[in-house]
Amino acid sequence: MNLTESNILVTGATGFIGGFLVRRLHTEKGARVRALVRNPAKAEALSQLGVELVKGDLSDYESLERAVQGCSVVIHAAAQVSSVPDSAVFEQSNVSGTENLARASSAAHLERFVHLSSIAVFGLPTSGEILESSPRRPCGDPYCDTKLDAENVVWRYHREAGLPSVILRPSGVYGPGSTHWSVVPLKRITKGKMFFVNGGQGLLNYVYIDNVVDAILAAGEDDRAVGDAFIVNDGATTWREFYGAYARMAGKNSIRSVPLWAAKLWVHYRNLAAAWRGETNRVPPNALGFLVGRAVYKQSHIEEKLGFRSRVSLEEGMRRTEAWFRETELLSPSASGE
Repeated sequence: MNLTESNILVTGATGFIGGFLVRRLHTEKGARVRALVRNPAKAEALSQLGVELVKGDLSDYESLERAVQGCSVVIHAAAQVSSVPDSAVFEQSNVSGTENLARASSAAHLERFVHLSSIAVFGLPTSGEILESSPRRPCGDPYCDTKLDAENVVWRYHREAGLPSVILRPSGVYGPGSTHWSVVPLKRITKGKMFFVNGGQGLLNYVYIDNVVDAILAAGEDDRAVGDAFIVNDGATTWREFYGAYARMAGKNSIRSVPLWAAKLWVHYRNLAAAWRGETNRVPPNALGFLVGRAVYKQSHIEEKLGFRSRVSLEEGMRRTEAWFRETELLSPSASGE
């Protein structure tokens, strides 16, 4: 289908991935873009771009009915990502919110429903190659588990209500504006608060933001994508190499490391403290496997079926990210490891 001729609703448009997506849909595709926002006053930049703002919330079904009216494509990029004390917040946003949106979208007889999921649906495997056919499983982390449940919701509406759905599963999305994989690590490195586990020799699977948006556009345009799920991942490198690039940008010579046993001890006492405070959010015991694991997620399926290729390499992605760090003064012009 041709996105240029489509009315497209984007959820999460004021977020990291959604913001990049909306701008590229508008500037490159010339699409008629509608953004679901809870507070239009905080989305003034999108309005100035020419994006239609629709006030609504994933918890408000009637607002979603209004938002999808007249649209042929919905791209669901909104999700609860950040840690919060109450795991029910993840359930309400990622699962109930997706249910509401899928229900409203199904009633609107869309041509395409693109759901942005995550490689987190595979749990936290510590080794091997992970493909779309690999088992999806919960791991005890509220983000991972609710993203898995959200996928199940989408597939149910696809099977039972005929919602033409595509699911994308990106890895760690870095680049300009990425809080989790760029801004926070840089700040921790700058303050000397970053550390590796077992020397940072575990593998981090990463994908640059523009490559993710490319995949979303491909999923929206290619009819062969309907009814399928795709891993989106540029590659895998060691945590030491990935975060070492940020350290060099900041002029830091090294990042300290702790042995796995010490990290496990920290997790144990951190969870005890959370329990004492009455917090439901815990660090899953197997989460450390994520930091020392050697699993590699392969995007071969989207390459073979849709002809998709990642355009931006890790070297170029880091160069663009560093430029943004300096433009926004997260890095001073003089900070350099050279």
